[in-house]
Amino acid sequence: MSKVSCEIIKDMLPLYYDGVCSDDSKRMVEEHLSKCNACKIELEKIQDDIHIPEKTIMKNRKDSNVLKNISTSWNRLRLKSFIKGGLISTLLIASIILIYVGLFKWDIKSVSTDVAVISDISETEDGYIIFYSEINDGYRLSRLKYDMDREGNFYVIPLRTIIKEEAQPPYGLEKFYNFIDIKDQELLRGKEVKTIYYGTPKDKILIWQKGMELPKTSEEVKKQFGLN
Repeated sequence: MSKVSCEIIKDMLPLYYDGVCSDDSKRMVEEHLSKCNACKIELEKIQDDIHIPEKTIMKNRKDSNVLKNISTSWNRLRLKSFIKGGLISTLLIASIILIYVGLFKWDIKSVSTDVAVISDISETEDGYIIFYSEINDGYRLSRLKYDMDREGNFYVIPLRTIIKEEAQPPYGLEKFYNFIDIKDQELLRGKEVKTIYYGTPKDKILIWQKGMELPKTSEEVKKQFGLN
C-alpha cells in the first residue's frame, strides 16, 4: 500500500472516529496512526472536542437546575411575602376603620346625669308621659336608647361617641321634649312599666313611677306631638 499523506488521514479521522468508514479505510487509518504521532494527536483532539461539550452540557444542565430551583424558591418567597404583606395591610386598614368608627361613629358612651336636667314632666289623658330633657355640657348627643329590665324599670339612655362633638344649634337630642307611650311600651315588651328613668341603671334620674300624680300636659306641648 502506497504511503498515504497526513492530510488525507486528517480528513478521514472524523469518519474513523464515528465508525462510518469502510474496513479498508479503517485499516489504512490505523496503519498510519501506528507510525504517525501527529495524526494521533489530531485524533485525540477530535475525541476531546466531542467529549468536552458533553461534560459542558451536563454541567450546564446542573447549573440550570440549580438556577431553576433558586428561581422557584425566590418566587415562592415573593408570593408568601406578597400574601403576608396583603394580609397585614388589610388588618391594618380594618383596624384603622374600626378605631375610627369606635371613636367617632359608634354611639356607645352613656352621658352622665350630672350634666342632664329633666323638667316640665307631665301626663296626657291617654297615658303619655312627656318631659323636657337638656344636656348642658355643650356636646352633642348621638341617639337615645330605650331599654327595660325584668322589674319593669324603663330607661331612656342618652348616648354619644367616645370622641365628643360640640353641639350646634338648632339643637336636637340635647334640648327637646320627649314622650313615652306607656301602653305601647307594655304591649311591645310584654310587661308592666312601673318606673321611667333618664340614664342607666347605675346613673339615673327618676321621671315617673306608677301611682305618681303629674300635671296635665299643656295644649302647646301636645301640639308639638300632634296629640291635641
